[in-house]
This record gives sequence, structure tokens and C-alpha cells, in this order.
Amino acid sequence: MRYSVKEEAEGPIGYIRLTQFSSNAAAEMKDAIDDLESQEVVGYILDVRSNPGGLLYSSIEIARMWLNEGGIVSTVNRQGVVDEEAANNRALTDKPLVVLVDGGSASASEILSGALQDNDRAQLVGSKTFGTGLVQSVRSLPDGSGVAITIAKYLTPSGRDINQMGIEPDIPVELSEEEQEALSENRDRIGTLEDPQYRRAQELLLQTVRAGQNTAIDMQ
Repeated sequence: MRYSVKEEAEGPIGYIRLTQFSSNAAAEMKDAIDDLESQEVVGYILDVRSNPGGLLYSSIEIARMWLNEGGIVSTVNRQGVVDEEAANNRALTDKPLVVLVDGGSASASEILSGALQDNDRAQLVGSKTFGTGLVQSVRSLPDGSGVAITIAKYLTPSGRDINQMGIEPDIPVELSEEEQEALSENRDRIGTLEDPQYRRAQELLLQTVRAGQNTAIDMQ
């Protein structure tokens, strides 16, 4: 995971790129948010593009850092709901948030982005996510091979089946083949104004920040 501060006329914004939900991802995310809050950022862009997922509990812990209340994910098997995870009033920030997603965002990335979207905590920018929302168990066979059996699936707080649908962004921004190639050839462009999806996320975040600043002025 990496993060940085980007200076804008409206104030500094925090950019966090999360590439996998590893066992230490939640601790790294907490450190990043704490550091960015100390630098008085006015909003955040969270980038989970090309993040294939990882540990479920990691995505739940990270969702709780952005959400004070509301559901995060439900696990459902053939008998019905077997587990529901929710926010626990421990959000680290309530500042505006935009999440970047694409077709490489899968599994835990979809659980996190779906929870933030369903709770109106963040707007999603980019392209439709991969659509991986199954809980599988591997059973060993006598010949030494194994078979993966689906035992449950994940639903977003509003009941969307991630596996069937993926997560649709609020603001679709599709990259052309040329744009994808340019970013893959020079990965330093990712998360800069040369990255069309980031550029749109930045525009959206700054619009939200300006609206909040104007409201605060009106109230004074």
C-alpha cells in the first residue's frame, strides 16, 4: 500500500492506493489515515483498481475505518444468512471519499467498495468490478486432487449479489486500449492527472469539498 498528499486549491487531498487485502493491510490503512488526518487533508481518493482481494476480515476492518454505522457484508448459504458484519462506530474520518474501481477489483475490494457505496459513504469512479463473491471450500479427492465447492456467497448491505453483478461505479470512466497501455508502460502515471480515471475522481472529490466549504460559509 502507498499513500501521498496532493496539494489542491481547495486544500490537500489524500490518495491511498491499496493493492491487496493482506494480513497487515488494516494496520497500514489506519497508519495512512492517521497520518493524512494529521496533515489536515480535506478529502480522500481510495484506489482499489487491479486489487484482486485477499482476506475478508481485512476488508471488514478497513470498511469500519470509513463507516460509523451501517452494514458491511452478509454471508449467505442455501439456508439463508449465516453472518452479517456491520460498522461499529469507530470511523477514523468523515471527510469526503471517492473510490476508484475497475475490472481488476475483485473479492475483498468489491466487499469494501460495495459497503461504502450502499451506505452513501463514497462515490465510485471507474469501470465495473470483476464480480467475485463466493465462499468456497476445497475438498480432497482419493486421487490426491481437490475440488472447490461453493458453500456460500457474499451480499452487499443492500442485498446485491457481488458474484453475479460485480459493483457498478457511480461515475463510469472506461479507459481506451491506448490509455491502458500508456498507464501500464509508465506506472508512475497511475494516480496522477495523466490517469483519466484518477482525474475524474479528483474532479468529483473537489466538487464535493467545494460544496461543503460553501455550506460552511453560508452557515457562518
